[in-house]
Amino acid sequence: MKRENQLVSGGGVVFLLGVAAFVPPLLDRQLLILAWLGSWSQPVGLSAMIVGAVLWGMGRLKQIRDAPPPGMEPPPEAEPSLATPSVATPSLAAPSATEPTEPR
Repeated sequence: MKRENQLVSGGGVVFLLGVAAFVPPLLDRQLLILAWLGSWSQPVGLSAMIVGAVLWGMGRLKQIRDAPPPGMEPPPEAEPSLATPSVATPSLAAPSATEPTEPR
């Protein structure tokens, strides 16, 4: 499973917080958690949207740059089938309860 870049997810969160700070004052509303911003709500929201979009874009560019070129994708991992039995490796740990022990 491929992990998403932290710049992409962080940029998306910052962008959404910016939208949450920018849009409600346009509708004469205010989010309670952002009420402390007062009249600065829209400039802070716009700035957060810009920073979030830049972070998201940088993360996406990094993902594209780090991806293998087309046609060079690694083959999918082979799933173990019933035709090829797996060989158990002996354990170097102390004997388990199911293994016989030598009398002392």
